[in-house]
Amino acid sequence: MSILDVRTIERLADLICDLGGLNERSVRQLQRFLEGAGWDAPYTGPKGRVPWLIETIKTRNDDEEAIIALLRRVVDPREYDGGAAEARTFVEPMNALLAADGFEVGLDRGRPFVRRESVDGQPASLEQVAAALASPELRATVRSLVSDKALAEILITRLDEVEAARNAGAFVLAVVGTGSFIEGLLHDVMRLRDPEIRKAQTTSLDLLLRSAHQRGWVQTDAFEFSDIVRQYRNFVHPREQQKRGVTPDGDTVLMCWQPVLSVINDLEQHLPGRR
Repeated sequence: MSILDVRTIERLADLICDLGGLNERSVRQLQRFLEGAGWDAPYTGPKGRVPWLIETIKTRNDDEEAIIALLRRVVDPREYDGGAAEARTFVEPMNALLAADGFEVGLDRGRPFVRRESVDGQPASLEQVAAALASPELRATVRSLVSDKALAEILITRLDEVEAARNAGAFVLAVVGTGSFIEGLLHDVMRLRDPEIRKAQTTSLDLLLRSAHQRGWVQTDAFEFSDIVRQYRNFVHPREQQKRGVTPDGDTVLMCWQPVLSVINDLEQHLPGRR
């Protein structure tokens, strides 16, 4: 399946080559650019740099990982003498170019990222959920949502621990960590804005989700699918896992993260009084 539209590829090749512009790339510089993206694509000539790059991108247009690596390299500070400041000048034109194909690029603390969305704005596959979980962009979003900077760093550490557990095959711990992460995030954003939560002696993930949904800050689909995260978080108690007869695997972790990412997306769009 094609990742980018053919017109997007043509405009992307123009932007990368930048013929006659301040960032014009010679054949050798194009080769080094592609090498930086992990592509092995010897220049064949003599058709010219832009037509050659168009054809080169087309040959890899069914490889999502390769296309993402290419897009990331365009905004990578290591590609430019001016570093991050110069790389940022490409973020806006790249996002205007890629919007219709569902991609977004950017920099988080000087590190390039690429995010791909489906039509409804959410990750479209478990592979994309995995990429979102590991992305700098998700960590930047957490920092923008959480009012307590120290707590935000704890939550980002929790994200890293969930990812490490998933990669190590510790799937129950990753599921439990997922529930812990979203409860911590919701507690911060709700405590700041919901008087009932502030007055509550104790809170639970169920209460936080229901309150956010009732106030319209989390939509119905994210709220309903998040219930499985709440249930599976209870596997912190071995008897609960035994009772349900479930053995989580890698897909279980990512399926729990799909509604979590939806909750985060809803909070970004609907939460009042964000910084």
